[in-house]
Amino acid sequence: MLETRVETRGEVSVEASVEREFDTPANALWAILADFGDISWIPGLEKVELEGEGVGMIRHVTVPGMPQLHERLDAIDHDRMVLDYSLPAVAYLKVKDYRARAHVIGLEAGRCRLVWSCTSEPDGVTQAEATANTEAFYAMVLTWIGDFLAR
Repeated sequence: MLETRVETRGEVSVEASVEREFDTPANALWAILADFGDISWIPGLEKVELEGEGVGMIRHVTVPGMPQLHERLDAIDHDRMVLDYSLPAVAYLKVKDYRARAHVIGLEAGRCRLVWSCTSEPDGVTQAEATANTEAFYAMVLTWIGDFLAR
C-alpha cells in the first residue's frame, strides 16, 4: 500500500512523504538503504562515484540524459534505522534545497514499513508541480525497492 501525504509550509515549501510495507525483515531492508554508496537497486544508472566516507560523504549519481546528482549523507542512525541526506538541487524534480529521510520500521511477522520523506523548495515551477514531481518520483523509488527485494 502506498500512502502519500503532502503539507505546505508558507507559500513555497513542499513536504512530501510516502510509505509502503514490505514482506521483508526490517534489518534486510535497512542493510540495502544504509549502504549509502551502493544504489545498484536503482535501474538505469550510468555510474555512481563516491567522495569521502560515512556522514558527509557525497555520492555523485549519473543517469543518462539527466543532470548529475550530488547526494550528501547528512546523518545515519543504525539503531533507529534512519538515514538523512540532502541535495542542493534535483533538476528533474524541479526542486532545490532538497532534504530527505528514509526510515525503516520493523513490523510483526518479518515485515517492515519504509517511510521516505522530504522537504524542498520549488525551482522554477509552482508548488503543485514540485509536489507532483516529488510524489511521482517517490512512487517510483518504492517500486524499485519492491522489485529489488522480490529478486
